[in-house]
Amino acid sequence: MRTIILYRSSYKGNTLKIAQSMADALSAELVSVDNTPTIDLSGYDLIGFGSAINFAAHDIRLQRFVSQQNLDRKNVFIFSTRCRPFLGAYHKPLKKIIERKGGIIAGEFSCRGFDRTGPWVLMNGYNKARPNELDMFKARLFAKGLHWKLHPLASVHRNPVIGYSDGIPIRHNVADLVFGDKVVFLNASSCVNCGKCVKVCPMHIFTKTDKVLPTDELNCIQCRLCADKCPTSSIYINESFLNGLRIAFRESFSDKLQKSYNSDDKGH
Repeated sequence: MRTIILYRSSYKGNTLKIAQSMADALSAELVSVDNTPTIDLSGYDLIGFGSAINFAAHDIRLQRFVSQQNLDRKNVFIFSTRCRPFLGAYHKPLKKIIERKGGIIAGEFSCRGFDRTGPWVLMNGYNKARPNELDMFKARLFAKGLHWKLHPLASVHRNPVIGYSDGIPIRHNVADLVFGDKVVFLNASSCVNCGKCVKVCPMHIFTKTDKVLPTDELNCIQCRLCADKCPTSSIYINESFLNGLRIAFRESFSDKLQKSYNSDDKGH
């Protein structure tokens, strides 16, 4: 998923810290709007806009920049750093611009940032040491959640089964051929058979012969290591509370998961 993050961080670098954390999580391009860059956004799957909150809204330069873009049917997320304890309606002006330009709001993130203006000079600043490591960790989690939400296989478990291969259901996803039953899904059309999923999966879900297949999905513990390491985003884990309960019950009442975890040769 090709992603770009456009930001303005003009005061203490608060917003840049958050933008960098998100960019790292999404392998995104990171661009400041300070010099009003000329960028064609048509080739991006996900676009992020963020700044500090100034006078109850995003930075006016960022708002002007966004108002000049064509965001028709683009997935967009917005983020901010703020002085106040609560976000309130501070994102509303920028959201209105994005929606007016045709963008689809995929998510929002905000955290506190250090401020030493106005009355806060009397106490040498408010929200000292913010954003901190926890804020940046939450920003990364938010970004990864967006990536998962917009994954091309996110809804494939709802598609009808059109056949079976080695006992594994086959589903069509637009023009792609996907293997998977309820939990682990692999896009055979984009998979390059690199075998990274086979190597990193602690539960030995995947088997590789002439192709990689998710042969033991009931052992999946939803760690997503396979999906995170897949170079072509060909793997999707259908995370759910019910899957979590299944894992908990299997661990409590049998040793099958432990045996799978301790297996050294299965799937290699």
